[in-house]
Amino acid sequence: MSLILILKRISLLFLLISASLLSTSLAGRPSKSLANEVLMDATTTYKGTPSKEALLQVEEEEMMSVVHERLLKANTKDYGRYDPAPALVRPPFKLIPN
Repeated sequence: MSLILILKRISLLFLLISASLLSTSLAGRPSKSLANEVLMDATTTYKGTPSKEALLQVEEEEMMSVVHERLLKANTKDYGRYDPAPALVRPPFKLIPN
C-alpha cells in the first residue's frame, strides 16, 4: 500500500514540475512562423486561397506585434526623473511664553 502511495506522490510531483516548466516555456513571445501558418489554415476559403479580410487581419496583427516590440524597447530614462511636488505639511507651532 505504501508503494502505491509513494508512486502517486512521485507522479504528482512530476506532473507539477512538468506543467510549470511547460507554462514558463510558453510564456515567451510566440513564434511568428507557426502562428502565421495556423492563421492561414484557419482563414482559408473553400477554394484553398485565403480571403482578403483574413490577409488584412494577419497583416494588422503583424504590425501590432512590431509596434508592441517598439514600445517594450522604449527608453523610459528619456523623460527625466520623478520629482514630485513637496507635500503641504502643517508647520510646527510656536510656543507661547507665559
